Amino acid sequence: MRVMELVDPNFTGLFATPEDGEYRVISFAPAVRAMSGRPGLSAMTADQYRRFEDGRLLLAGLLAIEEAYDVTMGNYLELEETVLRLATLELAQRRPDGRDEHFDTARRSCHRTLANLLSASRAFQDHTQRLASSIGGSFSDCDLAAVRASFSRAYDGAEGFRFMSALRNHAQHFGVSVSGVAHTRMVADPDAHGNEHYVTTTPYLLLSDLRANGQFKATILAEAEATAQNGPHGEPIVPVIPMARQYVAGLSSVMSDIRQLYADREATELNLLYSAYYHYSGWFTKGAPVGMHVAPEPNPDGSVTYFGTDAHFKALTLREVNGELGILTRTSIRQ
Repeated sequence: MRVMELVDPNFTGLFATPEDGEYRVISFAPAVRAMSGRPGLSAMTADQYRRFEDGRLLLAGLLAIEEAYDVTMGNYLELEETVLRLATLELAQRRPDGRDEHFDTARRSCHRTLANLLSASRAFQDHTQRLASSIGGSFSDCDLAAVRASFSRAYDGAEGFRFMSALRNHAQHFGVSVSGVAHTRMVADPDAHGNEHYVTTTPYLLLSDLRANGQFKATILAEAEATAQNGPHGEPIVPVIPMARQYVAGLSSVMSDIRQLYADREATELNLLYSAYYHYSGWFTKGAPVGMHVAPEPNPDGSVTYFGTDAHFKALTLREVNGELGILTRTSIRQ
């Protein structure tokens, strides 16, 4: 992740306080008193105000994208945690013979969490493209094209991304996202005559369920048929978790592209805010949230606008939590 480097705040070519303007900076956040030599009410021109408005739109939009991605990641983690919990139940508890409640409960749990992931990922894709079309000003058309190209690369690059995209439509308009859950308990090394055992829990889709949907994309169904496994009753199945991991890894690559796309412009807006804060207040705090409350002059209705770096620091927290997942598809869970 690119580190934001701030320019010397004394570089007045980045921002200069005018002698007069249509707006005034009336207070600061954190609350500081302007140092000696700075007037209590500092002028801001209409052009400067619009420049800060553009920056606020960009920083708020980038935070919104990060939050939409964070929701997607949260739903993915819930899917993985659900499967791990079911595996633990299989390890530690026994099911009464001839009763199917356990299997149906397991299926419904996996279906619910996968459906949430598919819904959240769709919202992330829609939300991101809508924001890309508006937060970049004159660059917005190019930004939207770049974001769409990134999603297309993720789609073309992994069967799991294509499969989950088709499954989202299938689950929304035709059927469920999980047909069943297979539980197995096996000896770890039968040839060694050891006493080590392991359990597996595999949420899956029956190919027959997908074939029953005449609208399921034929090319993706053919890919699934080529990689299908034998299910509990000999029917071909598609295990969900490997596909979900490919899908989330693809979304992670898109998120990485988006961060790179806006990194330079984000740094520019932060530099401008820090420089303006310094010139108006006399204070400069690198690497911490700062802001200014700005009002028109005159201001009969008492309206105030806040320009600050807060959104960036919230986005930065989410970026630190939701890092790149390039090795997700090559990683398994062991205990």
